[in-house]
Amino acid sequence: MFKLFFLLSPFILFAQNAQIIYFTDAHQLYELDDIEDGRGGVARLKTVVDNAKKENNETLAIHGGDFVGGILYGGMYKGNHMPNAFNQIPIDIFNFGQHEFDYGVDHLITLINQTKGTFFTSNLVDDKGNSFHQLPTYLIKKINNQTILFIGLTDQMQTTKKDSRAQQADLFLSVEKVFKQVKNQLFNQIVVVSQMDLAKNRELVKRFPTINLVLTEEVDEYNSQINYVGKTPIIATAGNMSSVAKINLSSHNLPQIEIIPLDKNTLKDKVLAKLEAQEKNNVEKELNQKLAVLEVDLDAFQSLKTESLAGNFVTDAMRDYYKTDLALIDGSGIRKNVEKGDFTYKSARTLLPFGNKMVVVELNGKDFKAFLEQNILSEKPKLIQVAGTKFIINKKSNSIEFPHLENEKKYTLVLNDYNFGKLKNYTRILIGAEDEKSIEDYEVLKIYVEKQQIINPKIENRITIIDYE
Repeated sequence: MFKLFFLLSPFILFAQNAQIIYFTDAHQLYELDDIEDGRGGVARLKTVVDNAKKENNETLAIHGGDFVGGILYGGMYKGNHMPNAFNQIPIDIFNFGQHEFDYGVDHLITLINQTKGTFFTSNLVDDKGNSFHQLPTYLIKKINNQTILFIGLTDQMQTTKKDSRAQQADLFLSVEKVFKQVKNQLFNQIVVVSQMDLAKNRELVKRFPTINLVLTEEVDEYNSQINYVGKTPIIATAGNMSSVAKINLSSHNLPQIEIIPLDKNTLKDKVLAKLEAQEKNNVEKELNQKLAVLEVDLDAFQSLKTESLAGNFVTDAMRDYYKTDLALIDGSGIRKNVEKGDFTYKSARTLLPFGNKMVVVELNGKDFKAFLEQNILSEKPKLIQVAGTKFIINKKSNSIEFPHLENEKKYTLVLNDYNFGKLKNYTRILIGAEDEKSIEDYEVLKIYVEKQQIINPKIENRITIIDYE
């Protein structure tokens, strides 16, 4: 691998500084209000980009990935309002995060076509092995007489909707393929825009040591991080567009990096501030509809560890709407806590921000069991919340007991389309995600609570966890 790489390594030139503004994880157009005076938002981002371009009019603005889905706002609008804002900033280069695919390839292509910046990918391919959507597999940009090679990598595609038109090719082999394609060209800088975790980014730089800079996904929601492999920085700005990195690249020195928080100290661009205010007002008006009264707090994070009130509530609503024998949702699909009191449309969207569509299948009991075992007993276990049955997890023996399920009996099951993508065996699909009877998960909640009016889920020992034989 190393010998092959060095034979393929592009030559490095010497020239003047080039400037980049980098950010990632832009799920919400306007600022988040979870810290004093808020964080993020496109109005502050534009101010930073404008100031950088005054210093260097050839500054490149780069988005690392994930502007679709994610948080409540992203789930409501699915990225639809972001292209217009990005065009006004403007953003020059886009890499993909896996969340770009959460609402399907066709939806994403619509957003790409609305955006003036350039999308590219080095490792996403279609079912014929060609680049996703026939996009460039690398970019070459000249800034102040410097020639920069950009490589774009996307990981964790197994966590989004499956589509043969968007498949994840091997990350490191894809980088190697790019180097083969450009082996006769000369570059001052090699920059990777990466949606990989820190360990994989470190391995990337070790395998390909002529990489000068890695711009990667957020490691922490509120804090930026800069890690190094040798002299090569790996920059992770804070989540939800909370900060940007301003980077000056020089052939003679190490990259100069400044992290700029998008907080109260950054003035808002007036035009985009007005757009933010209008958007926030529209969202709040839609979300603050009272639907019912919730008599208990719903702890979303409990759904990751054991049976939870939130898990029982959500799966009961799914099962009630579709009149199925069983219902399930993975614990990580229930995103945030909801306090007791008025249950609003915002409460429903807070619990289930992704807007996943419902799927109903018929399956044998053994196939339902296999799905739970596949998730709960894996190396990276994911707890499944259920309705219509109970099960016992024995941590000591790493096994699951199902007292009420018969292997060969057929059951009807409702689950979201994300979980359906992981369901390996079933008898038939009764309602698919594209069926007119399929509605989004939060709409199921809305209908359920409006019918119930008083919401008071109980712990019913649907999930029992023991750590002895």
